[in-house]
Amino acid sequence: MIYKHLYFTLDSVKRRVFDENNKELRLTGNAFRMLVFLCQNKAATLTDIGFYLDMAKNYDENHLRQYRYKINSIIGHDIIDYKNGIYSIMGEIKELEKIEENNRNTDLLQQGSLKFHHMSKEIKFVKWPAIISSIILVLTFFDMPSGYYTFLRFVITATAIYYAYYIYQQIKKMDFWFWTLVTIAILFNPIIPIYLYDKTIWQIIDGGVIIFIISLIIKYKK
Repeated sequence: MIYKHLYFTLDSVKRRVFDENNKELRLTGNAFRMLVFLCQNKAATLTDIGFYLDMAKNYDENHLRQYRYKINSIIGHDIIDYKNGIYSIMGEIKELEKIEENNRNTDLLQQGSLKFHHMSKEIKFVKWPAIISSIILVLTFFDMPSGYYTFLRFVITATAIYYAYYIYQQIKKMDFWFWTLVTIAILFNPIIPIYLYDKTIWQIIDGGVIIFIISLIIKYKK
């Protein structure tokens, strides 16, 4: 049986619960069974619910209080009410024959669906941040005003964060490339600037970053 509430949909046969946005929730165990029982009966006492869960065990108020808290927390709304020894569902419950497939978000159900869900939000790999950063770094080998280096910090840090995020989200690796980008972001960050007070050292670093960025776009653009 499928039960439809304003804030959730419950499939008692397939043991699945979806929120109001049709995203599957991880509600299992006795908390799930308690929700099923209340959907069927609308309201019940501690004895009724305990008998349904397992008549061989003695369930007390602490057990049901935990299940109630878990249900309300996972669904994200206070749907289970407790008053005068009675547990009840607040709101109307409708019985459905099936869940509309075209509206259901199944990103938590199957690995294939999970992959499709992430691919729909794929971050595109673009070269222009690396190109712009390389040009800006090349210009540091000439005499530039002090404000230019503050601008440089913002650009290089943003570029490093973008490519690090791309690698982490799409490639799912925290390898040499990822950690080098993190190091570059820290080294060039404009919030807590790192000063080396030696232009020669900075030029060596700038040159190394240029080579690294070019190597990065060659590697991942493939």
